[in-house]
Amino acid sequence: MKIASHEILIVDNPLGRPFMSGGTVASSALRHVILKLRTDDGIEGLGWSFAHSPVMIPALASAIDDAASHIEGYDPMLRDQIRKELHRVIRWSGPGVSDVVQATINFALWDIAGKSLNQPVWKLLGAHTDTSVPTYASGSLWRDFSLDELAETAGSLKEDGFTGMKFRCGAESSAEAEAERARVVREAVGDDVKIMVDINEGWDIPRTMAVARYFEAHDVFWLEDPIDHKDFDGYRQLVNALDIPITQGEYHYGPQPIYEVVKNGAADIVMIDAHHVGGIDPWMKAAAVCELGNKPVATHLSPEIAVHLGAATSNLLTVEYMTWSFGMFNESMDLDENGDLKLPQGPGLGVSLNEDTVKAGLVS
Repeated sequence: MKIASHEILIVDNPLGRPFMSGGTVASSALRHVILKLRTDDGIEGLGWSFAHSPVMIPALASAIDDAASHIEGYDPMLRDQIRKELHRVIRWSGPGVSDVVQATINFALWDIAGKSLNQPVWKLLGAHTDTSVPTYASGSLWRDFSLDELAETAGSLKEDGFTGMKFRCGAESSAEAEAERARVVREAVGDDVKIMVDINEGWDIPRTMAVARYFEAHDVFWLEDPIDHKDFDGYRQLVNALDIPITQGEYHYGPQPIYEVVKNGAADIVMIDAHHVGGIDPWMKAAAVCELGNKPVATHLSPEIAVHLGAATSNLLTVEYMTWSFGMFNESMDLDENGDLKLPQGPGLGVSLNEDTVKAGLVS
């Protein structure tokens, strides 16, 4: 079996509610780069990446296109050989785009592997479960929500079966106003639902220390990305000073910085993004480093991929249930009666493109 051809699609997937990403980019649709990687015996593997801002999407699509062309003729099962060859030709671009290119191709290679063996990826990874993984609702409680919107939406998420959910803070003028958002969410869902807060690097250490004490009073389960991800000393200070668990890791590219997070004691919980770290194989390596450092891990975005990772990761804490790509696929991602995310049972990644949705959102 050899890689024979590929196709690149750029697709806008509409969002149910426009939002401000990280306080910088207004998004009403999430622009995706989809890779269809085909073998000489007719198997098609899917990989995809996305961005809130469309500015760099043409460059990303072009890079994925060129990289996929470069590996035509390779055996898709030899993923490490392909990774090393791609690293050789794209490493000059540094971390960031090169990692996302690697990830998009790696996703498609794993999809091919599963389809060729008629097995889901989670089983090929050696899963510890064949039913479901813990999850929490994300992407529904934004920092521009009013307190009434927060309460209503949080209550609806609980009714939908979620036993955990994340909301955003970082836009209020006072620590007390930030704390009020936590109070409203807690009262809306009761004491039996985990609530998490994401700051998207919007604070400094004094602000984090001040607000965290309020969050602890409302039993916030974790405080995510309060300060710049490169400030390992600052994160270690927060980890040592606060009772609330500090979560970070999504902004790091490649697996090496995840090792640095663990080595420096810069997080209580490490969040690993499969796109940023370079794909499924490096994600598993990064998660193993965290396990050796006695750190639990959480996934970031793309639950269609993360559900497989979570099922095969013994130190998994939870999978982020983010709906940004859902409209592009025929398959749904469902919760079980305990609020956990069910594993897909189809081969490969277990998703297929909804051609009508893709056609409607096709940019090029």
